[in-house]
Amino acid sequence: MDETDDLPARRGELRPVVQGEQGVSADPLPRGLEIPRPGTNRLQTICLALAVALVLSDSSIVVLALPDILARFSLTIGEVAWVLTGFNIVLALVAVPVAYVVRRRAPGVLLLLGLAVFAVASLSCALAPSFEVLLIARAVQAIGGALAVTAALEILPVTTGSERRAAVIWATAGALGAAFGPALGGLLTQLISWEAIFFVQVPAILLALPTLRVRTHAKHEPAGRPHFAANIALMLLSAGLTAALFLIVLLLIQGWQMTPIATALVVTVMPVAAIVAAKVFGNVGSVPARAASGTILLAAGLASLALIPAPEWWWTVPGQIAIGAGIGLTIEALTDAALRGRSSQAIHGGWTLGFRHLGLVLGIVALTPLFTHQLNVQQEKVQQQGMQLLLDSPLPITTRLGLGGQLSGLVESANGRIPNISEVFANAPTDPQQLAAWNALEASLQEAIRNAGTAAAAWPFLAAAGLVLLALVPIAIGRRHLDL
Repeated sequence: MDETDDLPARRGELRPVVQGEQGVSADPLPRGLEIPRPGTNRLQTICLALAVALVLSDSSIVVLALPDILARFSLTIGEVAWVLTGFNIVLALVAVPVAYVVRRRAPGVLLLLGLAVFAVASLSCALAPSFEVLLIARAVQAIGGALAVTAALEILPVTTGSERRAAVIWATAGALGAAFGPALGGLLTQLISWEAIFFVQVPAILLALPTLRVRTHAKHEPAGRPHFAANIALMLLSAGLTAALFLIVLLLIQGWQMTPIATALVVTVMPVAAIVAAKVFGNVGSVPARAASGTILLAAGLASLALIPAPEWWWTVPGQIAIGAGIGLTIEALTDAALRGRSSQAIHGGWTLGFRHLGLVLGIVALTPLFTHQLNVQQEKVQQQGMQLLLDSPLPITTRLGLGGQLSGLVESANGRIPNISEVFANAPTDPQQLAAWNALEASLQEAIRNAGTAAAAWPFLAAAGLVLLALVPIAIGRRHLDL
């Protein structure tokens, strides 16, 4: 048990000062801590939750835009993954240091500063002339975002009147932001462009305005140790979630040639399932029971994605439901365990934030090379299958030779990407019989590529499920030794 758990101000509800005929109540808030006037705290709480959701959605919002960014800057999958990795690794590194700054300064002002930096960096991302500039702007985004998210956790207990409720809102907003990020990013990418993802985040600075005058209690007590068991479990869960937020999107768009809008609708299944699970089962059983159950569900969902029998989007739905339910049960429960009774919440929120995003980095670094390697393995199979399909096609020999040369060059230049053969088949013949054979050959090759993409993702999904199951170890340790 943490040595600061017995601090009175950290247990239970924060009670507002009650003024009546007998004067101030016997259970006032600590000096300097005030509850906003009725009618203002709800707006402030909503703005804080939106700020947290918006910032943490950036850990995943570019997932559906990665194929467009990949094509825009002529990158490989391993290179384009740094758009995600860079943001998450910087956020993981700066979360705790900026939390200490928030603890000693006016959090309302720092929230404004953090969102201002985040907004300027978002504009820089949208206007980036090169991939290097985009990566630098993403790193600056992460610094501003970390400052805003930790400041929000320092303010939320004041606007909600309860540290427990503040922690729940903070954890839920962050989890839903990350879960809904791919869908929002996909819609913006297809309807406008990938740059629009960053343009729409520029007004984020406005979310800080309602909370500028909120005052918080100056804290001088020691911060205490972080809850390592809960945080390590969150790190491993986040590492596994990389497959759900990153690989499944690449599979749907690059592998199965789905549009970003269609993919956005498909991956919305996960956050919806998370919301339903949190609502229905959020208070059922103990924290360890919910965390363990959610972990098993999440791992089962990831494993099921490795066993998809055909490259069709509906086969991903059961797995996504299980993953979403797992998120709804585990993230809130473990974040609550990591923050409850710990002072100050902003610092321990920084630890939690750091561990979670370190997990995302771990997942990207571990799973992306595995996926790329599997793509290279499948590439050889697709080449052999494509050659056989060309030999069996009734098209004229000259046409087949021309197609063979173009397809071979396309596959060879894929360089860790799933090739798109649509351009090769753009100039279709006019003869009806040749056109039928042409279309049949294209359909067969597309099916071979879709199957290859599905097979390439199988091992990464299984590896992700294994990472998630490892979270059961710290959950068990936390239950036995750290009062999880």
